[in-house]
Amino acid sequence: MQLKNRRLLPLSLSGLLLVSGCAYFKNSQSKLEEAQIALNAGDEATAEALYRDTMRSKGKDSVEARALLVNLLINRGGRLMSDGKPDDAMGHLREALSLDATRDESRIAYARALMKVERYTEAIDTLMEGKGCRGCKTMIAVIYLERGQAGVRDGEYADALADFELALGMNRDPITVLNKVDVYTLGHYGTGAEAVGYLDHAQRLMPPDQVGAQQVWWDKRTAIIYNAALAHEDSAISAALALPDPRKKVDAAQRIIDKFELSMYAASLQIYARDYDQGTERGLATYAEAEGAIPDAELAKLRETLMSLFMQRAAIHLAADEDAAARKILAQALELDPGNRTLSFQNIIATAARSTGEARKLLAKWEADEAYPRLRALLELVYVRNMMGIGQFTAARAGLERAERYAPDLLDNHLARAELEAQTRFEGLKTVWYERYRELETFSYPAGRINYYGRALAQVRFVQAAYDDAAARDYLRIPAFETRLTQLEKTITEFYPYDAVLAPADKPDMAGLLLDRKESGEFEVKIAGPKTEHVIKVAGESQSELELGTPGLAVVNAPTGPKAVFAEPGVKIIVGI
Repeated sequence: MQLKNRRLLPLSLSGLLLVSGCAYFKNSQSKLEEAQIALNAGDEATAEALYRDTMRSKGKDSVEARALLVNLLINRGGRLMSDGKPDDAMGHLREALSLDATRDESRIAYARALMKVERYTEAIDTLMEGKGCRGCKTMIAVIYLERGQAGVRDGEYADALADFELALGMNRDPITVLNKVDVYTLGHYGTGAEAVGYLDHAQRLMPPDQVGAQQVWWDKRTAIIYNAALAHEDSAISAALALPDPRKKVDAAQRIIDKFELSMYAASLQIYARDYDQGTERGLATYAEAEGAIPDAELAKLRETLMSLFMQRAAIHLAADEDAAARKILAQALELDPGNRTLSFQNIIATAARSTGEARKLLAKWEADEAYPRLRALLELVYVRNMMGIGQFTAARAGLERAERYAPDLLDNHLARAELEAQTRFEGLKTVWYERYRELETFSYPAGRINYYGRALAQVRFVQAAYDDAAARDYLRIPAFETRLTQLEKTITEFYPYDAVLAPADKPDMAGLLLDRKESGEFEVKIAGPKTEHVIKVAGESQSELELGTPGLAVVNAPTGPKAVFAEPGVKIIVGI
C-alpha cells in the first residue's frame, strides 16, 4: 500500500501504547512498569488504562494492578475533593472501595468524602460494614464529632449532644467533651451548671501533657462564665471558678493571678447584666482573697479593676437616671478609695441630680484639677435639665451657655442644646407663612407649636456621629445620656419628615436646604421663599445645596409635589425629592 501521500495524524500517549511498543516504553518489562513510566510522565489516563488492562488478564500482575488502580483512584478522589468537586471525587472513591472492599484505606477515604458533604449516616454505615477495619472506629468517632458540630451550627442542640456522647464512647477524648460546652455558650441551650459539668468531666479525662486541650479548656471556661453572667446564673459562675486550673505549663503563681483576674471579669459582667449585688460582692470577695496571695504590683492592678467595677456600676445607675442608687454605691466605693478621682467626679454628677448647690461644694475641692472645666460643665448641664423640667427656659439657656464656655467640645452640651432647641419656638414666625404651611398640610407639628426641631435633630445627628465605643465607655456623662438621646430622636422623627445637619462653623447662622435625590434623572426644582424664589437643578443620586440667606418658610416644588420647610438658622434641612 502506498502511504507517502496519506496524512499522518498525531497519536496520544495512550494511542501510541496501544499501537505498538514504541520508544516511550522500549525498556519496559511489563505493563505495570509501563504504567509507572506513564505516571511519572504525568499521563494518569494511560496508567489507568494499563492497570485496567492488566486486571483483566489472568497473569500474576492482576492483583497488583488492582491495588495500584485503587491507589490511583483514591489519590484522584482526594485531589477532586480538595478542588471543590465532591460529586466527581465520590465516583472515583466509590469505585476504589468496590474494587477492594477489604482495603481499609479505600473505605476510610470514601467515608471521609461522605462526611465532607455532610452525608454522615452513609459515612458511618460505610465504616461499620468494614469488619475488622483498622482505623474505622476512630473515623466513626470523628464523624460523630463532625455531625455534632454541624448540629450546633444548625441549632439542633439535643442531637449535637447525643453525637458528642457517641463520639466520646469511642475516643474518650477531653476535646470531645469540651465540644459539649458549645451548645450552651453558642446555642444558649441547657444551663450553666450543665456546662460546668462538661468542664469537670473533660478535666478528669485530660492527660497532664495535653497542653493544647488545657488551653481550650481555659477558653471554654471563660466562655461559660461570660454566658452565665448574662443569663444571671450566679451559682454556675462560682462553680466554674472553683474548678482547678489544668494548665500545667503555666507557672503556678501566674495561674493564681489569672484566677483572680477571671473572677473580677465575672464580677464586671454581672454588674453589666445589672446583677449589681452579686457582682459587687464577688468583686469585693475576690480582692479580699487576693490580699497576701499575690505580689503587691498585681494586687494594685486588681484594686484598680475593683474600683472600675464601682465606676461601671455607678455609670450604669446614672445612665438609667438612678442617681440615688449611684450615690449609694459611690459612697461605698469612696470608703475604700477616698481620693479616687473618677469616683469623686461621678459622685459630683450624682449629687448634682439631687442638689446642684451641694455638688458645687464638692467640686470646689477639685478646682485645680485639669478635669475641673469638664466637671463644671456637666454640673451646669444637670442644672439645665432641672430648669427645663420646671419650665424655666431662660435659666436653662443661661446654664447651657455657661457649660459651653467651660467645655465647648463636650458631647453632652450638644444633647442639652438639642433638648432645648426642641422646646424653643421658631422666632419671627409670620402669619402668611403659617397660613401657607397649613394649606399644604405636609405634616403637623405637635400641639401646633413650630419649634426648632430641625436644629434639634441636627444636634442629635452630630452626637450620634461622634458617640463611638470610646465615648460610650466614658464614665463621666450627664444622667440618662443615651436614653435622652434616643428618646429625643424618636420624638422628633415620629412627625418631622426631614433630616438635618449643622451649618458649617464659619456660617453659624446660615439657613439652608440640601435637596436629596436618590433616583436617576435631572430636573429643576423651584423653591418659593422665604423672601425670593430660587431655581436649582438637581441631578440623579446626588445632593444639591442651597443657601436661602434668611430663615423662614420655603416651599420646595418638585415633581413629587410641594413640601413645606421652615428653614432654621444654623442648619441645613435635608429634603428628599
